[in-house]
Amino acid sequence: MQNDPSRSIRVRVYGEAVRDIGRRFRLAPGTDVKAALKRAALAAVPRHPDWTMRVFCLERTAPGERLAFVLDGLARREAGGGHFAAALAAAEDGSVAVLVAAAKELRRLELLGGALGTRAR
Repeated sequence: MQNDPSRSIRVRVYGEAVRDIGRRFRLAPGTDVKAALKRAALAAVPRHPDWTMRVFCLERTAPGERLAFVLDGLARREAGGGHFAAALAAAEDGSVAVLVAAAKELRRLELLGGALGTRAR
């Protein structure tokens, strides 16, 4: 259980540049993986008082789905140019991935959600 990839997470931050935190975080037995991913991603996104923040959580429904790859591509597309920040936290086995995105313009988050087939609430 010590090397169980579903109990290890990685975090990447998007802003003016893309930065991989560069560490693997191992979760204790009994820890809620989705909750830990959300906390990790939320902790990595800078707070701006006039920005809107959204949390996108994806779970794999079939073997071979590349959730983190999809979320990474969407975050990279929006990153750069200022007024956008995000963090991606994913289980190393690829079963769950969480993207927390913050933007000055709500439209950027709506486009991101639209690409994932979600509606902004």
